Amino acid sequence: MSELDLTFMEEEKPKKFQLKWFFPIFFKPGKSLKEISEKEYAVWIAPLCILMVSALILVLVSAPILGGVSQNVATPEGFEYYSPEQQNQFNQAVSMGASPVVTIVFPLLGKILGIWIGWFLLGSILHLSLTLNGSRSSNRSALNVVAWASMPFLIRDIVQIIAVLVTKQLITQPGLSGFMEAGTTGLPAYLTALLSFMDIYLIWQFILAGLGAMKISGLKSGKAWLATIIAFIIFLALKALPGLISAQLGTLSTGGMFF
Repeated sequence: MSELDLTFMEEEKPKKFQLKWFFPIFFKPGKSLKEISEKEYAVWIAPLCILMVSALILVLVSAPILGGVSQNVATPEGFEYYSPEQQNQFNQAVSMGASPVVTIVFPLLGKILGIWIGWFLLGSILHLSLTLNGSRSSNRSALNVVAWASMPFLIRDIVQIIAVLVTKQLITQPGLSGFMEAGTTGLPAYLTALLSFMDIYLIWQFILAGLGAMKISGLKSGKAWLATIIAFIIFLALKALPGLISAQLGTLSTGGMFF
């Protein structure tokens, strides 16, 4: 093989990290998703990395407030009668709540896991739903579409970052979960978790995913949208389960651990 052929093959090697659809996915979604659907290789790395960066920034701006909240713990009744050792243990436990591990590492880990697990789960369910409706598209194509369809969550992160910086308060009831009473268990806790995902950004993601599903599946629009609806219903039902478990255990937030 000549040197010219090797050079040509090197130039034709697909680039998996592509930012070319960063702005077009917002302003020309149809054209962008058509180009994404035509790729025979993975192009999902860039949007997931972007979402991880925005998640990192959100965690960093929220960390001081979270640490302050952790410090505002009322001393138990009769604290003055505790032994010096017991008082020291209590103070150490309170100070641990403001440590970087609690305010940065754990929240960031949860968000990163949520991004990757949520993307893979929704992409796989969408692929299965399209296949059952007669599509012969690949799982890779569905994962590509779902990754880029998740870009509206970047806008949500930016809005939340601005809100935290301006109000100096944490967002504790996202989506429509504010309509539910806090501290519920059982079915109400499950509904609270579901409602916490319901916002304009989820609708935006759904629309982009539906448009992408039509591009990759080759199905009629009705079947493609039906498959997308089914995929999102199953995905959200699974996504809310950690919120139910968290409420039952009373140790985790109703927003869910991983998603």
